[in-house]
Amino acid sequence: MPIGLMSDSHDNFKGVKDALSAFSQRGVRLVLHAGDMIGSGNCYTFEGCNMDLKLVYGNNDGDVKRDFERVGGEYLGDFGEVDADGLKIALITDEPLVRALVDCKHYDVIVRGHNHRLEMKRGNTLLINPGEVWGHFSGLSSVAILDSSDMNVDVVELGLYRTFRDLLRS
Repeated sequence: MPIGLMSDSHDNFKGVKDALSAFSQRGVRLVLHAGDMIGSGNCYTFEGCNMDLKLVYGNNDGDVKRDFERVGGEYLGDFGEVDADGLKIALITDEPLVRALVDCKHYDVIVRGHNHRLEMKRGNTLLINPGEVWGHFSGLSSVAILDSSDMNVDVVELGLYRTFRDLLRS
């Protein structure tokens, strides 16, 4: 089963729409968002996507709980535990807990966000940061798709952006 992974959308409505389009084209039915959606208005970009949606709270999220639930998503709080197609998946933003969760080997997959860095580390636990939907921190807007049947991860590049540092210099 393909599982869509995203994080750090930071009110990039177009980026979220592009991600959902890429997920839809690849048959994704479950989307896990690892925090920092930012404003509750961004929740409405998910409206009508016909995918199972799960979100954890990021350090920059305002009051997204109410609006994410209005569009059919499930708000998991600061930490999410998802069972998907036989995999035990942790969904988290909190930086210090990420390594501890990897080390405990309790989960098959940990999906994390917060630092905007595309990352994948294989071991007893697969650690995935799908990068950022926002794109202005690293210059690359990206998401990932995890195939639960073989644990392969496909990174989907949504586009290049000027970084916020470049924008400040102009």
